[in-house]
Amino acid sequence: MKFLIVGMFVVVVGFLIWRAKKNIDPKEQACAREIGKLLKSNPNAEPQFIANVFEKHNIPRSRCKSIGRMVMPQLAKQGLEPDDARIAMERVRAAYSRVS
Repeated sequence: MKFLIVGMFVVVVGFLIWRAKKNIDPKEQACAREIGKLLKSNPNAEPQFIANVFEKHNIPRSRCKSIGRMVMPQLAKQGLEPDDARIAMERVRAAYSRVS
């Protein structure tokens, strides 16, 4: 019985790792990193500047929301305080509609 439980645990963890690696696109990660750096250097960046970063990386409007989710951890890595990061994320969300 122990082997069955351990085996199921290994299968579930393996599946989660495989799925996480499958969902990572280097182009999207680069876009999220660049937006994080932009917001670190200029926390009051206009949404149009952020939309320009999306367009520079050829990100369609339909993928902006998923990349926006990756920006928050980038802001934490850049050292922004959580409250400042939330305010900056409002600008990122406003940029979604400006991507063509």
